[in-house]
Amino acid sequence: MVVGTYMMTNFNMEMIAPGIIDHKEWTPENGRNNALRINGLGAPRAFYTPVLREINVPNTSYGEDYALGLNISREHQIGRIYEVLYHCRRWDGNSDAALDIVKMNAHNTYKDRIRTWELQARITLNKNKR
Repeated sequence: MVVGTYMMTNFNMEMIAPGIIDHKEWTPENGRNNALRINGLGAPRAFYTPVLREINVPNTSYGEDYALGLNISREHQIGRIYEVLYHCRRWDGNSDAALDIVKMNAHNTYKDRIRTWELQARITLNKNKR
C-alpha cells in the first residue's frame, strides 16, 4: 500500500487552507503502530492487489479504506509519496466540508471500533509468534 499527497484548492484551482496534505504526522520512522493513533491514513491510496484480495473488506460506506490500511500495516510497511499527486477541489456544500456533529461523532465512534479490532488482532498475532 502507498499513500500519496494532495493539495486542497477552491473551484478556481487556487490553493486554500489547509493547503498541501502530506500526512507527515506519520512516517516509516514512527513505525506501523503509529497508524493506530490517527483518524485516517490519507489519500491518494494505492493497494497491491494480491495483498488486498487476502483481506475481508468491511461492507460499509465509511472507513473501509482506514480498516484496510490498518490491516495491511499489521504486517507490511505502508509506502509514502510526499510530492503533490493531485488537487482536491472544495466548494460550498461539499459533503466532506461540513459534517454535522452527530454524523462526525458516528464516524469517530466507528473508527474507534476499527482501531479496537485492529489492536485485538495485533495482540493475537504477537501472542501466536511466541
